[in-house]
Amino acid sequence: MCRIFLAALLHALTALTVLPHAAAQEQEKEASDQGERIVTEAEVHKAEHPAASVPLRFVFYPFHLVNSGMESGLVSFEKHNMRERLNYWTEYLRQRGAAVSIGGLGEGTGIGLGGSYTMKTGGKSDLSFLARASFTRGYEEFDVRWTNPVGRTQFVLEGSYQWRPQENFYGFGMESLLSDHTKFALRQTWTGARGEVALHRRLRLGTEYRLAWLYSTSSPNTAYASSGAVFPGLPGFGENVHLQTLGFYADADGLKGEYETGGLLHAGASLQDGLGESTLQYFSYEGRAEGRLPIAAERSVLVLQGSLEFTRPRGESGAIPFYLYPHVGGESTLRGFKLDRFYGKNIFLVTLEYRYKIHPDFQALLFFDEGQVFSRTSDLSWLNWQRNYGFGFKVMSSRSTIFRMDFGWSSEGYTYHLSWGDRLPRVLGGPIRYGTYRR
Repeated sequence: MCRIFLAALLHALTALTVLPHAAAQEQEKEASDQGERIVTEAEVHKAEHPAASVPLRFVFYPFHLVNSGMESGLVSFEKHNMRERLNYWTEYLRQRGAAVSIGGLGEGTGIGLGGSYTMKTGGKSDLSFLARASFTRGYEEFDVRWTNPVGRTQFVLEGSYQWRPQENFYGFGMESLLSDHTKFALRQTWTGARGEVALHRRLRLGTEYRLAWLYSTSSPNTAYASSGAVFPGLPGFGENVHLQTLGFYADADGLKGEYETGGLLHAGASLQDGLGESTLQYFSYEGRAEGRLPIAAERSVLVLQGSLEFTRPRGESGAIPFYLYPHVGGESTLRGFKLDRFYGKNIFLVTLEYRYKIHPDFQALLFFDEGQVFSRTSDLSWLNWQRNYGFGFKVMSSRSTIFRMDFGWSSEGYTYHLSWGDRLPRVLGGPIRYGTYRR
């Protein structure tokens, strides 16, 4: 009985090894009958990488390396749920009133970190503190704000201190020269109150009053000449400026999402009035508009933006400090030019941008900007417009932009801009100099 069982087992094992081999021989016979044959992996690799393509593979190897690296990085990003983890910890801190920020001081301020803490002071009102600094260029900022919403209205008390040690200045007007690149330092402190009423969930009106103390001096960065040395008699350089500002604004925000149809309108006007013995007195008028048209649903969008700012001295006003003039150039205005390349009494800017979502956290874009600074409306001319074009990338979280890089070309050649963090424009520009970002 045992012998019969062993014989049956041996027969079964033999069948398991012989049948696959027989099946393989049968497949080879059928392929041979049909004029086909089995191709090895080595033959496939050789066919896909012929010897003639070796030079091309060598030339395009860096591109292949970057492309494969980005692809593997995105795969790893998704595999380890990095987006979900980051959102979880951000929301965890936010619920406890704390937040950590990267950058936020404006373009050209270097890499820095910051943090904020918000505490409830009764009802819906809260008190928030913010501090951030740049490790590489010495920029500093400290803010405090108390907010008290009541129904459709909101009342805000706030104050700020900023030290901006490496600001750019090239002179006034579109004729200023790149060779006159200088730097200056600006210390600004201000406090004020703001009241706002929401007529509709997308329409609000507000008024703001501020007191500001400003002082400009030579930059500690000695690699560049001092603005006061290159431009003798520069208004406001080396002087303490103390002024007050009163302004009004209106915002109609119809933006619904990054890749949805929508638009935005902003208009504001303010009076800047020097205090003490100062005779400084001028009006500032500002406006912004934006429209978005989706190209591919939830994937790409065409964005049109426009902005203008006018400065109008009143009566026998004293000279306006040079750093309070509107200025363009850089990531938030003309991206084909150096940061703060042109200063003037008035500015007019237009941008057309195509944005494409590579990944929920990564966006690519193509852009075309044009604009100019001018002293009088009659100076506006098609020939005076400065134009540039280029492309860029953004790294975003669910709430804001973490990092962006733009490459632009203009009549002055090629340049690039790096920005860490995100900062929307203030409700009124007024006499305060802040770095802002494009929405």
